[in-house]
Amino acid sequence: MTTRGKRSRAVVIVLVAMAAALVVDLVLTKPSTPRATPPLVSTAPGVTTTTMVQPPSLGATPPNLSAPPVALPVLVEIPSIHVVSRLLSVGMTAAHAMSAPEGGANSPYWAETFWYRGGSLPGAVGTATIAGHIDDVYGRYAVFGHLAQLVPGDLIMIHFSATGLTERFTVTTTHAYTLAQSATRPVLDLIYGTGPPAGRAPAPSKDGLAHLTLISCTGSWNYSLHTHDERLVVSAVRIS
Repeated sequence: MTTRGKRSRAVVIVLVAMAAALVVDLVLTKPSTPRATPPLVSTAPGVTTTTMVQPPSLGATPPNLSAPPVALPVLVEIPSIHVVSRLLSVGMTAAHAMSAPEGGANSPYWAETFWYRGGSLPGAVGTATIAGHIDDVYGRYAVFGHLAQLVPGDLIMIHFSATGLTERFTVTTTHAYTLAQSATRPVLDLIYGTGPPAGRAPAPSKDGLAHLTLISCTGSWNYSLHTHDERLVVSAVRIS
């Protein structure tokens, strides 16, 4: 074998050895666990959230991974105030308050509503809580801009994915509370239900009925707190 042939063979051996080492390195450095599943609702860059009312949460229970898929609420319809809105699932902010995403002037969030997934499903025994904005960054009416016009007997419909199920509710009360009042136990129970702390498990209702709460900001803008000075709470009960 010539010197050139020996040199070529040596180069081949070195390349094969390097390739084998690379494969071993890839196998050894492969993550032992998959990447975490992204959250149900993400907030895009530049998007902030409004704190509606802080639920009395002490933490979340890990999900039951063996449970079958559950149809989720995806649309809110309120005929009397001409609302047909996409319904997004939200959790709590870092301050342990129900999230209500915002955005710029053209953000879709102003036309969308937010279901608190730490509570009950709409139509289940307990209290389901849905929030929406009253106005946008320019003061124009948002999805719940006319929520205060709801009166007892008005219809609210929640449409579900997959099954095509529609849960129907009728309004029982409409009431505005100051920020201080909305942080008291009786009002929190009205908004989120009673029973286990919200975020740990759906809170069962004492009367065995399926309740729905719609919540939004109202009142005057508080420039020091950067929020409205009242919260509007609409209570409803399932009728079908």
